[in-house]
Amino acid sequence: MEKYYFEEHENAYQQMKARNIGAWDEYHEPAQYNYDHFMMRPFLEKALTVIDTHDSEFLAFEYGCGTGAGSSFLAQRGYSVDAIDISPTAISMANDIAAVKGLKINYKVKDLLELDKMDSSYDLILDNYCLQSIVTDEDRSKLYSLVSSGLKDSGYYILSSAIYNEARSYNNSYYCPETGIAYEKTRNPEKYVDAVLIHHEWWLPNRRHLKKEVLREELQTAGFNVIFQENGNFICKKG
Repeated sequence: MEKYYFEEHENAYQQMKARNIGAWDEYHEPAQYNYDHFMMRPFLEKALTVIDTHDSEFLAFEYGCGTGAGSSFLAQRGYSVDAIDISPTAISMANDIAAVKGLKINYKVKDLLELDKMDSSYDLILDNYCLQSIVTDEDRSKLYSLVSSGLKDSGYYILSSAIYNEARSYNNSYYCPETGIAYEKTRNPEKYVDAVLIHHEWWLPNRRHLKKEVLREELQTAGFNVIFQENGNFICKKG
């Protein structure tokens, strides 16, 4: 059985590859973003002025890296980068882009949530708008535990997540205000581990849009110390 987050992302990256679109943000908002000018970049630039990166062997890890916009940004600034994504197509594209840019990034096809613990310890762990697609309580709890296990005591967890916006339209989705979970209908619930029956119809968890203060509380409950926040953008350390 599949996890709720795989099919949507793999299908999107296949479409991106066919249309020669290099980055997730560009795929969704082509007039505003491209590979080098991705949505998180302004905050990431700001974050790197806040954290201590004096170590010459600064090790970074990105999960849900997609085609590697965030990883490339870090590698271009001298970071040694490991990065993973569930989509084989995304990782293939990321490797091709890194080769063109002359960057050495250790990309792997891997689902972080299938690990028991991180393989290495890192100075920086990056989430470039992946968190909102990790939806269930169980998955988010495991994600935070894995991040904590792979983050050095001196390290930083830098993340950007979509948050609740009352102006956002969910169209044919079902949004639960109590949990912040947005569901999409599925015709094949038997394929998925996390399909749920709501009002006599089958739905899949699709996004988690929490209010910014609720997301902050979630991170703190998971054991992180929030040292900087700007809406859905956070710099954290282990508590």
